[in-house]
Amino acid sequence: MNIKNLILCCLLVGGVMACDDDRTFVPFDSAGQAILDDEALIDYMNTHYYNEDLDSILVIDAGQSSFYSKANVVQVLENEIEYNLYYIANDPVGLGYQPGRLDDVLTTYKGELLQGFVFDSRKSITVGNPWFSLESVIKGWSYGFPYFRGGTNISQSGGPIEFIDYGSGFLFIPSGLAYGPRGQGSIPASSPLVFTVALHHASPADHDNDNVSSLTEDLNGDDDYINDDTDNDGTPNYFDADDDGDGVLTKNEDTDGDEDPTNDDIDGDGTPNYLDADS
Repeated sequence: MNIKNLILCCLLVGGVMACDDDRTFVPFDSAGQAILDDEALIDYMNTHYYNEDLDSILVIDAGQSSFYSKANVVQVLENEIEYNLYYIANDPVGLGYQPGRLDDVLTTYKGELLQGFVFDSRKSITVGNPWFSLESVIKGWSYGFPYFRGGTNISQSGGPIEFIDYGSGFLFIPSGLAYGPRGQGSIPASSPLVFTVALHHASPADHDNDNVSSLTEDLNGDDDYINDDTDNDGTPNYFDADDDGDGVLTKNEDTDGDEDPTNDDIDGDGTPNYLDADS
């Protein structure tokens, strides 16, 4: 290749690269999508109902009571975007433990797109591992399951695990609290989801194994577990085994030995030992 052609090739390559550099990145409109999802979910709930005999969600065709007539709405602020999450809790809502957003749940479920396609389901609590941490699932579950309660364990020794009087119902989740603009597997991008759920059992999580439940470590009660950091060491309390940074593990500040550090206050100043660096 002569010098003239070499220079021409370089110019062409440079031109292509320059065109790429001139492209304008258009950010995804999460707020706009939240509005579209809410409209789609409301339309879906107004036109669908649950047929208990068939254990299926069907289109209303004879004046059946719609999902929307029974649904409760929860306003969720996530990443500075406002979402409407809807849920229906059947009666009874459950008699057992009511989980928070960090807790563990034992659940059966069926997940569907608004078009009726079932993308996932778990029908049994005895097959596989149906335990989930609400911290590691989609946000729609994290915010939705706390409106249900677990049941009563009636399992017999040597028999299958079994619960009665547990909560069940439906979650109607906008895509921003599900898999967002990327989707996942058979779930297309920006897809609102519908889950039929049953919460057989729930248990409090203790992420740092300090005998203080993670929910209890939300000291200011704002439902944000990241901003509670008593010793200001950069690790939130629910992940910090020494909450007050005094060199004594939280679980070892349980002076009465009842495995509950929250009720021990040696100096009587109203602050439990595990949060009191000078106790």
